[in-house]
Amino acid sequence: MNGITYLPQLTLTEALEEAWSKIVQVKGRSRRSEFWWTYLILAIIKMICMFIPIIGSIIPLAINAATIPLVFRRLHDTGRSGWWLGGYIILSVIFVIVFLSWLYYMIQGNDFTTAVQDSEFATLLLRTLLNPTLITIGALMFAYGIIMLIFLCQDSQIHDNKYGPSPKYKVEEPEENIPEYVPEWK
Repeated sequence: MNGITYLPQLTLTEALEEAWSKIVQVKGRSRRSEFWWTYLILAIIKMICMFIPIIGSIIPLAINAATIPLVFRRLHDTGRSGWWLGGYIILSVIFVIVFLSWLYYMIQGNDFTTAVQDSEFATLLLRTLLNPTLITIGALMFAYGIIMLIFLCQDSQIHDNKYGPSPKYKVEEPEENIPEYVPEWK
């Protein structure tokens, strides 16, 4: 590409430093290397935390909250609004609300006021998960997740967009008043 300089991919440490310096910043753009290196490290931390009692469920929530600005900036880098993530969050909240309300309805309908046997609860849970509304919302979440994955894997926009300059490409503007071709006069 003429006049466009491609900056090299960030290393793991560079990506983490860049992400950490903008941990709460939702404005701007983040390169793929910054996003995926950071996401990999955070996923490993979340997996390790699963084995730690008590804080094992709190730390992943904090990590999920910290990834929201990172996803926003990554979507900005592809020229999309960060609110694409908002759609997925809304679907997730709807899914949880419908699931819990349906489960509550099933428990109340079966008059489980005494201790519930494991097999009874498993049957109840399965009947709740097979609710057509939950299946529909789950299918929408899956499709939306695939779309988000495609967006997050796309290359940066080369030129500046409404979210800022490209962190990956540097466009060299030609100087004005200098013609590209000057004919030779004899």
